[in-house]
Amino acid sequence: MKNAYVLDDHFGDNGSVTAGMILTDMANGRFEELEKKGLVREATEKEVKAGHQHALDVDESKQDDAGGKDGPKPENKQAPKPDNKAA
Repeated sequence: MKNAYVLDDHFGDNGSVTAGMILTDMANGRFEELEKKGLVREATEKEVKAGHQHALDVDESKQDDAGGKDGPKPENKQAPKPDNKAA
């Protein structure tokens, strides 16, 4: 049994996998077949321990220094008082 690191998105026997996923306890024959096609490589112990670390494509231009969305900060967070409250 081997642990595989997925190099490219593909459809497998049990569904689809994406690049960066870790497949644990894969049969040696299946692993070798996928390795020949360039879809997986043997995962290191560190990668197996860390698990799936899917990277998201983040638009850096829309992020502030703290990693949040950059936008205007509201001065007053309370909702405005309705005009017809007295009626």
